[in-house]
Amino acid sequence: LFEHCRHIDLGRWFGLSAMASRLVTRRFLPVSRPSASILAVHLAQRPALSYGCVAGDAVASPSYIHRAAQGGRDTLLGPFQSSNRFDSVLRAHMECTSISDGEVVCKVTISEQLQNTYGTLHGGATSTLVDVLGTMALLTKDPKRPGVSVEMSQTFLAPVPGGETVIATGFVVRYGRRLGFTEIRIVDNKGNLLATGRHTKAFPQK
Repeated sequence: LFEHCRHIDLGRWFGLSAMASRLVTRRFLPVSRPSASILAVHLAQRPALSYGCVAGDAVASPSYIHRAAQGGRDTLLGPFQSSNRFDSVLRAHMECTSISDGEVVCKVTISEQLQNTYGTLHGGATSTLVDVLGTMALLTKDPKRPGVSVEMSQTFLAPVPGGETVIATGFVVRYGRRLGFTEIRIVDNKGNLLATGRHTKAFPQK
């Protein structure tokens, strides 16, 4: 599995801190064939992670923010792109279906990874959707100005059962030189409102 990799950062796979990552890597490398098999099984059970071996190092794929900065707002369309960080929980479960000036529309499948103990959409997942959809909406105005969060809120109006596919829409309410204000709406396939959110971001001045 790792024949072409000179170095494998085991700590990043297991979510360890930078210091712990170095210790684990030094302890277990070079990777033996049995260890490689164990890692292969572990990675197969964690589809949200997709580290690859490039020139011997584990690297993460570019996030939707970096893609937009490099290729414009149209790169937001299609399956959600994450850099294997916190918002990677949405990967494989969200697809951006429409973009326009100041608005994005995404389909989100409430898979097991997005559910709480009761089998409905987790409040933290809703918060992540508000965060990401608000940022995406701002990127449709200027793909090089994602901003930094200064305020975010969510209102939960109805439970969202697991397995359902919902529509999440993010749109810009006000776009200024220093601040961008967005709102997010999540509805079911009948148009019933399930949750709303607001996300305000600041644009650092150069």
